[in-house]
Amino acid sequence: MLKEKQMPETMMNWIREIVSLGIRRPGSPEDLATEQYLADKFQEFGLSDIRFEPVEVNHWDLDESQLLLTGTDQQVPCFSVPYTAWTSGKGIEAASAFIGNGSAEEIDAVDLAGKVAVMNLRFGDLSASALFEGSHFINDPEQTIPDGSLHCANWLIGNFPAYYEAQKRGAVGLIGILADSPVDGSEHYVPYDGHLKKLPAVWVGRESGAELVEHAKRGDCLTLKSTGTTTQVESHNVVATVQGTGEESIILTCHHDAPFASAVEDASGLSVILSLAQYFSQRTEKLERNLVFVASSGHFHGGIGNRVFVEKHRNGLLRNTVAAIGIEHIGEEAEPDGQGGYRLTGLPEVRVLFMDNNPEMVSILKQGTQNQQLDRLMAVDPYLFGPEPPCDSAPFFTAGIPSVCHISGPLYLFDPQDTIDKVRAIDLPRVQGLFRDLIEKIDTIPAEKLRVGVKHSLDDEPPPLPAWFQLPPQ
Repeated sequence: MLKEKQMPETMMNWIREIVSLGIRRPGSPEDLATEQYLADKFQEFGLSDIRFEPVEVNHWDLDESQLLLTGTDQQVPCFSVPYTAWTSGKGIEAASAFIGNGSAEEIDAVDLAGKVAVMNLRFGDLSASALFEGSHFINDPEQTIPDGSLHCANWLIGNFPAYYEAQKRGAVGLIGILADSPVDGSEHYVPYDGHLKKLPAVWVGRESGAELVEHAKRGDCLTLKSTGTTTQVESHNVVATVQGTGEESIILTCHHDAPFASAVEDASGLSVILSLAQYFSQRTEKLERNLVFVASSGHFHGGIGNRVFVEKHRNGLLRNTVAAIGIEHIGEEAEPDGQGGYRLTGLPEVRVLFMDNNPEMVSILKQGTQNQQLDRLMAVDPYLFGPEPPCDSAPFFTAGIPSVCHISGPLYLFDPQDTIDKVRAIDLPRVQGLFRDLIEKIDTIPAEKLRVGVKHSLDDEPPPLPAWFQLPPQ
């Protein structure tokens, strides 16, 4: 069994190995290699029933993004918007048109037919005030969580519907300026809904925004190039089991795909999953309940992996599942450094336990967060932001499985700066300890007691997709 003193460095080594595999976008060779890496680890630890359950994804494989001011040799750094259409190899040459923030009035004021629309993107806001109001408990002994906005919610682009309206109005492309980004740069892997879109589009960093707006206001010609391939690929949920003595199960899950060679997103969560798999597989006394580990596919494809898993097992495994635990993002807090990049604050990113208001789970986790010194943490209602919680294990919540998910939303999750230094190494064994103790304590609690406070059931229809995964308009 992994010794406590060895745990942080061992977990960090697993993270380094996963990051070294490369950019793990859904269905990519790097992501498929990560699946095999995880299966090999499960086998090494002695888990049983290791299997690859298929999940079909669109492998959106970017080749080149280019934006050129026509008639000049001036290139504007850009990044193709995930799951948007490709241009030809020559790109699109057309006049530009500025549509501001993409409101109905701003779009109505411009003829977009045959033009490239240029707009400012507007991110949502991550509000601590809302989290406070929806909390079951808070562990913030130093009171460092501000009562107000934490930072922008850069996975929520509130005015993205303007993309579809520009397409409807005859635009041949779209350029989105990351006006609300806290840092410079155009590489931003949002939206990640997995829905293939028909209009070529690129993101441009805030540092290029003002000049580009002036060109678009004049209607200057641009050449937009976005090339790559899209193929349907069979990716997999990697599933493995630590056998208990009974028939009931507890599920533990974390996704294995990522937007870049990302460390916090979600190699950090995978390291906790691996550590728990190793601990319980080598535990001298077996639990009563089976532990089913699900390294899910396609989080960056609309969270498809666990949706597929829930539908596949709704009338089988899940009927005897008493709890589901999701683990994501053990990260350092970062803020803008005033020079276009990030700096670390030395604090953990504010984290959330999305969880049902079950007295047993709330009591155990409240004490556990204090014991493990997991500060800057709030346990909140899973439906605070919509029909499902914004985490990869959401389908277990809406299927009526008593659930908890650890997650945080640092600013760097969707860009290449999610690097090893952003992992909060000191908290890896603490998160492992929190869920290790939870599993041991709920192992003998009757299933009906764990279901108190759960708002859904296995027989409910799946809810509509949340705003961040909405289907394109027909």
